[in-house]
Amino acid sequence: MALSFGLLRLVLKDLCEYTAMDENDNVFGYGRTLGWELRRKTVLVEGTSDVFLFKLAANLECETTGVNLIGDDLAIIAAGEGDRGGTRGVIRELIGLRAISRTVLLQNGSQKYRFIGLFDNDKAGRQAVSSVNQIDSSILEYKDVFRLQPVMVKSGNLDPKTLKKTFERENFTYRKLDWEVEDLLSQELIQVFFEENEEIAAKKLKLTVKFIMILTEMAKLN
Repeated sequence: MALSFGLLRLVLKDLCEYTAMDENDNVFGYGRTLGWELRRKTVLVEGTSDVFLFKLAANLECETTGVNLIGDDLAIIAAGEGDRGGTRGVIRELIGLRAISRTVLLQNGSQKYRFIGLFDNDKAGRQAVSSVNQIDSSILEYKDVFRLQPVMVKSGNLDPKTLKKTFERENFTYRKLDWEVEDLLSQELIQVFFEENEEIAAKKLKLTVKFIMILTEMAKLN
């Protein structure tokens, strides 16, 4: 019985210390109001489907190899749902969280939190990268914001300019393509999906035929 009470006191002590720490952590508090589980390293993405696909991939990798790609120190968070998300949502939350995180420091004086914005590599994503830098010139591409590309290079200790050159070299073949998280899905997985969803497959076939007809008409005009 004495052991049980002693254990209970330790648990309550740790809980009180943890709660006190959280109450003094403005970043944690802000995230909690939005239902977010922010971690020391957080990637902000455009929507909830992006979060779902990243976590699904991480879970499958963990089941296959035992490697936890996300771990306990990384969070992938959707900037919002619907109109609250997208590129504008990522810009809004990235700027806000970076500002708040300046007040939350470790004992050595360094910032506790690190936030990165991840955009699709499409027209909207490219505009967002430019816009966020115009709003806050300290936010740099290949350091604080990234565009999703087929080959995502490990940053290591590379400076943004060097990392940009590396990204451009590794993705040279795909330089004219827009790229979204859905494009990372394998063709085999997509084929299985259409085989299991015949109605959607029929709509896809109809759209493909229509697209070919449009291209044919354009060729005739030329």
